[in-house]
Amino acid sequence: MKLKKVILSFFPLGALVLIGFGVHQAFVNERPVKKVVQVPTGPLTYPPKPKRVIVIAVDTLRVDHVSAFGYKRPTTPNIARMMAKEGVGFEAAHSQASWTLPSTVSLMTSLRPYAHGVEDREQTLHPDVPTLAGAFSKSSWLSAAFVTHIYVSSMFGINSGFDEFFELSIDWKFREGQQLRADELNRNVFPWLAANQDKPFFLYLHYFDPHWDYDPPPPFDTKFTDPNYDGPASGSWKFINKFVPKSKRMSRADLEQVKALYDGEIAFTDHHLGRLFKHLKKLKMWDDTLLVILSDHGEELQDHNSMHHIRTLYEEVLRVPLVFKPPGGRPARWRKRVTARVSTLDVAPTLLDLAGIDIPKTFQGKSLLPLLNYDGPDRPVFARTMRHRSDSMAVINGGKKLIMPFGRKKNAWDELYNLEKDPQERHSIVEDYPSTTDKLKKEINALVAVGAAELGLPGAGKEAELSDEQKELLKSLGYIQ
Repeated sequence: MKLKKVILSFFPLGALVLIGFGVHQAFVNERPVKKVVQVPTGPLTYPPKPKRVIVIAVDTLRVDHVSAFGYKRPTTPNIARMMAKEGVGFEAAHSQASWTLPSTVSLMTSLRPYAHGVEDREQTLHPDVPTLAGAFSKSSWLSAAFVTHIYVSSMFGINSGFDEFFELSIDWKFREGQQLRADELNRNVFPWLAANQDKPFFLYLHYFDPHWDYDPPPPFDTKFTDPNYDGPASGSWKFINKFVPKSKRMSRADLEQVKALYDGEIAFTDHHLGRLFKHLKKLKMWDDTLLVILSDHGEELQDHNSMHHIRTLYEEVLRVPLVFKPPGGRPARWRKRVTARVSTLDVAPTLLDLAGIDIPKTFQGKSLLPLLNYDGPDRPVFARTMRHRSDSMAVINGGKKLIMPFGRKKNAWDELYNLEKDPQERHSIVEDYPSTTDKLKKEINALVAVGAAELGLPGAGKEAELSDEQKELLKSLGYIQ
């Protein structure tokens, strides 16, 4: 096993251009207002300051397959127990993109994709862009990461601001099938935790397992599958690629088999997260640690006639789990569940807020602490994807969601959904609400106009150079056609 350690410096830059997003009144004439949520005032309840912060990202995890958020299958019992006793779950958290690279860069920089500039497969994060890891490091916290995915690697600049960056793979050439599983990641992390338990640290862990191939090891390979199923379906890319994105659809039985294997991957990951929790408790690190669990994006399971992710901006690929476990457990005043719509853009400023560290001025997200204390209104959510000629952007505000294509997508059209009445986005109402469509389209255009230059940022870094082996791996994962 080869561990690659990268140490980079952190350089604060620029000043943030602020844009207001008060557009709820835009919908007054087009839909009845069910309730008015006043922004609360008063003192906020802070938990004890953490001695360490751990962010756990589980790749390709859609929230409606997480039993901690109500899924019918017991996929995440360890997360569920932690949430029930000590944590807070955000039921409507959204990613900034529907694939790993831009969404992870947005998590680390609290910048929307068009602001950090890392939107396509060979773009990299510029080292001068302020990051969450850099903010911790600058405040004398040890900042470290263990990653298992090519799009969360130093090759694309994800290591920016980290003091220690461990890239876990067989030989770091990213060949097909070499991604390490959750148990293998834990085996590398546990000694590091023991060696650094007396230091304040920020630790980022990226678990890859729910990404395909959906091939959970025993006993999770049969945990949810039908023992009587005898069809051709498997969780392999070779099988599923036939339906990405083509008009051909799986049979109901085949799709249920694939979903069962996907759920098995989630359960396998949760099992090893449970072991991580126990190890933190064994080391007496649990009670004073701020722990966050989330995902980089969801997954399409023929919800809109396709499999995989990347190409669309529907809710199945944008909605992700988000859980906070504060040090000392959940304060009495904090809510167990937050129903307001939020973005993973808000995670970085929240962590720094709770740790008592200054938030970089370039961060576009806002601390979630008010929503942890009080019921509050939905926050506007934006997302974008620029892959496979599917250049589009989405905005959600006032319960309405607009998906708007850009120039590279042929034969595309605007889509507008009322997420309150149509949460599965089955019926576009774009022709029925032209003024709402127009207002949201103007909001998207205004946001895109405020890019890196307007924020005093350098944009994307140098282009990543991929080897033939790495390109073959990305092809096998559905990232390259």
